[in-house]
Amino acid sequence: MKKIQLFKIVCLSLILVSMSCKKAEEAPVEEAKPAFDLAAAKTSVEAGYAEFEKAYNAKDSVALANCYATDGKFMNPNGKAVEGRPAIQKTFGMWFKGDTTKIKLSLVDLWGNENNLTAENAWTVSDKDGKVLDEGKSLEVYKMEDGKWKLYRDCFNSNMPAMPEGK
Repeated sequence: MKKIQLFKIVCLSLILVSMSCKKAEEAPVEEAKPAFDLAAAKTSVEAGYAEFEKAYNAKDSVALANCYATDGKFMNPNGKAVEGRPAIQKTFGMWFKGDTTKIKLSLVDLWGNENNLTAENAWTVSDKDGKVLDEGKSLEVYKMEDGKWKLYRDCFNSNMPAMPEGK
């Protein structure tokens, strides 16, 4: 009788041990995300600069506004921030009623990750004859929207001295 009880205890112990050692069902293995490619992001931002320049130089406020995220913000000096694509389009539309100017953008530095990028650039605005009217620098934050890096925040200022008051 004692042998049967001992046998039962040993069997139960073996069952419990084997159950505890059994591997948990493995969760599906997620595919590894590719590492963020900053060089590809830089190429994309530079392509965006070409689109921005083309739209600005053609006085195309719609195409220019489309360089911005839907919730983008344009922060020009000496004025309130302009929020959202429609307001940005309107702002550039008003700018384009003046004299013909051309813009040239040059990427200085870029850093970030798959969530957002920050770019430092230099810019030059010239008249139709190529005479430099203004030049400066900007910081821009980009976010991915519809598979493309779009301007999320755009803040710039001039390298030129400020105009004296009253002029």
